[in-house]
Amino acid sequence: RARGIGTATTSNASNTTTTNNNKTGGAQSCRNFVTINEKTPYNLVFLRHGQSTWNRDNRFIGWTDTPLTDDGVLEARAAGQMLSRSGILFDEVHTSLLRRCIRTTNLVLMEMGQEYLTVHKHWRLNERNYGDLVGRNKKEAVMEHGVDQVKRWRRSYNEPPPPMRHEHPYHPRLDPRYRHMLSKIPKTESLECTMKRSKVY
Repeated sequence: RARGIGTATTSNASNTTTTNNNKTGGAQSCRNFVTINEKTPYNLVFLRHGQSTWNRDNRFIGWTDTPLTDDGVLEARAAGQMLSRSGILFDEVHTSLLRRCIRTTNLVLMEMGQEYLTVHKHWRLNERNYGDLVGRNKKEAVMEHGVDQVKRWRRSYNEPPPPMRHEHPYHPRLDPRYRHMLSKIPKTESLECTMKRSKVY
């Protein structure tokens, strides 16, 4: 059976899992992946979180901590059942600090019978910060800024949305889980920015 390192992340959409197929080599510490080293072959599995309330409502989410919908719970369980049928056994699981991802991870592990695994959580695996668009309905943003501009903000590699205002009602600085890292909170992120801060992890 395949062995695995698991992560559930949301760097703009993903939960991640890794599977290590080496059953003989000794494990050494490698950044945050503690059971592998550079010589250890492994598989990395990315798994998107289940539908959240703001996914359902077509709103820009970013770091806002929106919960899973009932459909999102079903999606997470279905993903866990699929992974269970694959025969994968994860060595590690990594996710963001966002509860839609944490709950998705827990539901997946429950379906796989692997609830015993420690889930490593880190803000660098958080979803992309959409800046001042966070909380906005996507159709309303298109009406205000135009379809081409919103498409560039969403899909281009290096064009971030407008930065989040300090007084923004969903600013991460208002969330106690980030109070120790206020200077590191991004005001906005392009896909390039998100990739760079996630790769540091």
